[in-house]
Amino acid sequence: MKTYFDLDDYREALPHPVLTLGNFDGVHLGHQQIFRALQDEARRIQGTDVVVTFFPHPLKVLCPEKAPRLITTIEERLRLIQACGNAVVVCIPFTRQFAHLNHEEFVRQILVGRFGVKKVLVGADTRFGRDRQGDLAFLRTCGERYGFSVRLVEPVLVQGMETSSTRIRTCVQEGRLREAAAMLGRLYGITGQVTEGSRRGRLLGFPTANILTPAELLPPNGVYAVRAILGDRVIPGVANLGTNPTFSGDRFSLEVHLFDFDEDIYGQPLRTDFLERLRGEIKFPNVQALVHQIGDDALKARELLRAAPPSGLTETGPAPLHHQKTGSKR
Repeated sequence: MKTYFDLDDYREALPHPVLTLGNFDGVHLGHQQIFRALQDEARRIQGTDVVVTFFPHPLKVLCPEKAPRLITTIEERLRLIQACGNAVVVCIPFTRQFAHLNHEEFVRQILVGRFGVKKVLVGADTRFGRDRQGDLAFLRTCGERYGFSVRLVEPVLVQGMETSSTRIRTCVQEGRLREAAAMLGRLYGITGQVTEGSRRGRLLGFPTANILTPAELLPPNGVYAVRAILGDRVIPGVANLGTNPTFSGDRFSLEVHLFDFDEDIYGQPLRTDFLERLRGEIKFPNVQALVHQIGDDALKARELLRAAPPSGLTETGPAPLHHQKTGSKR
């Protein structure tokens, strides 16, 4: 995958560009369906598939107080898009100057002038240009004028409802992680660096990795069955997300106890994938009661993780993103 981080860096004359555009936050099953259709169409016309995305999220520039908490960081988003097997990704810096382009200018200057697009694939809710005035109908009108075709890619339905980044955010924030995973095609997770904490967990008999993460979107405080990704290893565990109220804590933290693991991993990146919420965070009357509950939590997490398929999804659920050709928007 070739990645460009500015339109000025993109100077290639690609053969028959087939393009899609959007924020693609989460790179969920709907996005993956679009990417598959994009690649199939590019192969059909012997062209090149191009994914155009934006950073930061437009609302973070135009109306920060209304900006959503993103499912993925920009690094994770690009890594997931790459995993889908796309040929070219252009990540356009979203600035107030760029936002000033109206929908007509966006098509004429960017899609036609910069990319020379031959076909555009989008979801039904696609919007672009100043005040989001551009939509599917406008794209089709422009296609007739400038000589490119437009294809609507139908959304992916999960449990009878359209997959969307908005729905996934709601599920994660409410602790409905299996629902979020069904739409993502993988477990929801966050990545961060292992840092030194209070070392209290080791004294309690449950040493933990304290994770410092830039993630914006977090599940509710509580205890979770998790799968940790350390390099190429997958390690089951149990995690606490919160402030440790038993010790009158006021500092938010993510602490992960890795089962059957005793290595020094300070400073290393660790991904924590959340399988299921076991309980909310509780203030226990004493340390003994806390230790007893942690033991129960660990036992339950082990059972859940043993029973879960490698993807963390149900066997009848959507295929997880681990293939090379994968992909609606929002």
